Amino acid sequence: MRTRPFFWEIGCEEFPASWLPDTLHQLGRVFGEELERLGLAGGKVEVYGTLRRLVVHVPKLAEKQPHRREEVTGPPAAIAKTAEGEWSPAALGFARKNQLTPADLKLLRTKKGDYLGFVREVKGQPALELLPGILATTLRRMSFPKFMNWDAEIEDGGGAFAFGRPIRWMVCLLGNKVVPFEIRVAGKVRVRASNKTRGHRFLAPPGKKPNVPFAVTSFRDLERGLKKYFVLLDPADREARLEKEIRKLEKKAGAKRIADLGGLTNRILADLVEWPGAVLGKYPKEFTALPEEIRYTVLIHHQKYVPLKKAPAFVAVTNMPSDRKGYIRKGSERVVVARLRDAQFFWNEDLKKPLEGRLERLGGVLFHEKLGSYRDKVDRIVPLASWLATEAGQSPQVAGRVARLAKCDLATDMVREFPELQGVMGGLYAREQGEPEEVSAAIGTHYRPLSLEADEGFPANATGAIVSLADKLDTLAGMFAVGVEPTGSRDPFGLRRQALGVIRILLEGEERVGLKLEVSLRALLARAWRNLTVPPVLLPQERLKVPDELGEFLTERLRYVFSRDFRFDEINAVFAVGVLDRPVEELRRRLTAVAHLRGSADFEALSVAFKRVRNILSDDKLPPVDSEAFVEEAEKELWTSFRTVEPGASELIAQGRFAEALRVLSRLRPQVDTFFDRVLVMAPDPRLRQNRLALLSTLQRLFTRVADLSEIVAGPEPASS
Repeated sequence: MRTRPFFWEIGCEEFPASWLPDTLHQLGRVFGEELERLGLAGGKVEVYGTLRRLVVHVPKLAEKQPHRREEVTGPPAAIAKTAEGEWSPAALGFARKNQLTPADLKLLRTKKGDYLGFVREVKGQPALELLPGILATTLRRMSFPKFMNWDAEIEDGGGAFAFGRPIRWMVCLLGNKVVPFEIRVAGKVRVRASNKTRGHRFLAPPGKKPNVPFAVTSFRDLERGLKKYFVLLDPADREARLEKEIRKLEKKAGAKRIADLGGLTNRILADLVEWPGAVLGKYPKEFTALPEEIRYTVLIHHQKYVPLKKAPAFVAVTNMPSDRKGYIRKGSERVVVARLRDAQFFWNEDLKKPLEGRLERLGGVLFHEKLGSYRDKVDRIVPLASWLATEAGQSPQVAGRVARLAKCDLATDMVREFPELQGVMGGLYAREQGEPEEVSAAIGTHYRPLSLEADEGFPANATGAIVSLADKLDTLAGMFAVGVEPTGSRDPFGLRRQALGVIRILLEGEERVGLKLEVSLRALLARAWRNLTVPPVLLPQERLKVPDELGEFLTERLRYVFSRDFRFDEINAVFAVGVLDRPVEELRRRLTAVAHLRGSADFEALSVAFKRVRNILSDDKLPPVDSEAFVEEAEKELWTSFRTVEPGASELIAQGRFAEALRVLSRLRPQVDTFFDRVLVMAPDPRLRQNRLALLSTLQRLFTRVADLSEIVAGPEPASS
């Protein structure tokens, strides 16, 4: 099959830098799927881009589809002929419609049955004719955090066309031919695919004007031309150039950047610009009296600047190679100083009022229209946090104090201006106003954790973890109570993130902050659910049972968390014997036990044996085992061995030593094998049959106190479907 190089550049208004990585990944995936759907797949699909352009490159794209044979089915074979053996009207009509005679039709066997039909040869279409449809479908399939409607249409019958940002130009070449494609805006052709691109908005090589279209002949020509016009197309190239610029300025300032940039990676910084440069800015030393959390929030979250450690200085990324006259530096410094001055004013003003004095003002800060204000939320999480602390052997008084103050900073001027500082400011104000360090640190970190990433942050102490848990459980229970549940990709209140935070605290709390909470998820949810009797929710008495939907939601999040470390069938085996009624840490110990022992020959054989047990046993209630009714030596031996290992295994299970319990139980493997080899379980004699089934049922009940071994799949990792 002959191939041609292909590339497609979509030139648009600037995208937010945070959108770019996902947008490029999505573009490559969707375009590749469309190629595959039309039989043009096979070539590698590469994606590149800046905030002003998205580029797809396929070095070897098939010139045309391959020829294929296609079955065309008509009426079912059962009605193709009449009772007299003549062709039926349905068969004659189908043949006539396809310009054939009934004799040209044949019997086609399909999954749905036998049909009358024919096979036709379909010639492959040229890629140049198919690509306009592929471009249109790809553009329509793209999704963004927000869409822009700009009165645009594509001539594909799909109606109005919205995109992440308005498209301003398009380059699309298959070999040396322009792919015909256009976008109409307000009824007029505004964007037509061509071989002309644009460079940097403000920079151009000597003798050329910036942002003026210039022609390219290939993808490599595009890369070279854009670089000449001060655009680095590959994000990796921009990152490398930016890193070099930042290191120069670190050396000049004699200070290194801070380690934690709050997710502001070099990739995000590089995606802010097309030709990375950087300037070193400074601010007056007087602002170093502000807590560094405030200064860094101003620089990182608001300005996307990189703070330097132990110096009133920062690095600002620019879209220019140099700043000889210092205009960019001065502008950056002016903005930073203004923001820091605002922050200093808010800091001083907020400290004039005790944090607890703002509690009543939370009544005017809405949490959710059906769940009331943050004052109402505080009234729910204070008793919940106190109960959790008691269960964990911590101080309920301290936990209640932290829960009472944790949301008060939402009523401060600082947090209203800098929402990213919620929680952090509460901790800072509490410390400044004389609260104990345990209380202030807990307040400052009670929103954590926010994701599964280990370095993302965790509450500072056990009390902070307790209040975080209470806060998240209240949100989950409340949202499900008023019918706000995640659907598909929509989760506007971040409930999946809240659930993952709950699980992380329960799994990591003891190791990180000494919080040991041996309470089941069902008990935690039930307590949070009962708290919803606090106004304004006031759940009626008949609704005080936790809904199954909430339990299933937490179960799925647990499955996701454990899938990072355990096989799918191991999770199935443990979850099959109970999820919500066990502490989360206990579930992990059970999974660890199953995972460690699954490779042994005894364990694998037992899992196979218990598949047989599951298939044999029914839901009928069985009588107790009658040892006097045993006839075969093999069943007597299995019962004797079971009675020998059962006490020790039960004690180990009760102590939570699941791996040791499974090792003890695996000693029954020889007796189980012999039993199935020599004993007819489904014996004709009802008494023998019932007694043997009772033996297997008793054996199964002991094993399933750890996990359901029949769920284990021998061999490589099973599919997670």
